Amino acid sequence: MPSHNNESLWGNVNTCFEIGLEIAKLMEKNGESKGVSGDSKVEKITDGILLMSDDKTVLIAVSKSVASQALSETAIGYGKEKDGYLCYGAALAAVPLYELSQTNENVRDYIVSEESLRATLCGNYPEYVKSYNMTAAPEAKIKDADAPLYMFLQKQLDHAADSTSVEVAEYQVSHAHEVAENSLTDDVLEMER
Repeated sequence: MPSHNNESLWGNVNTCFEIGLEIAKLMEKNGESKGVSGDSKVEKITDGILLMSDDKTVLIAVSKSVASQALSETAIGYGKEKDGYLCYGAALAAVPLYELSQTNENVRDYIVSEESLRATLCGNYPEYVKSYNMTAAPEAKIKDADAPLYMFLQKQLDHAADSTSVEVAEYQVSHAHEVAENSLTDDVLEMER
């Protein structure tokens, strides 16, 4: 496995991707949550959807087969493909998690703040929200909420409570628009590593 500078946020993100995807196939077979590499952990949310985290990073991995059946082209476009999965850092996970939560109870159970998820979508992905709302039934439209951004998963709340993770959360929030505006070009994807 490649060695990464643990001082770098992006080195940690890439290491978490690599660790999580190395054991993803094992998890698909037995459904266990496993601690790996110290504080790193991979949890199976449901078949084909994994939550990977360590002390600084939260990542979501969605198998391509689940993505092709349950996600819009927009949500698929935000993912970084690796070993049969689309991977999303915390700053990009709002769109696929919202879509998956609409049809999957296990994903819905992982979202601890629907308000934060909607605030994140409306605050950072207004074009997506506009497009989604054009085709959604009135009761299913995404409505803005007065809530903090990027605090819709328990892992995000845990990281924000940790004083060393505050800088990571601030970085993710401050760069979310930059990533969305660049439509995940190769340069931005390299930064996500």
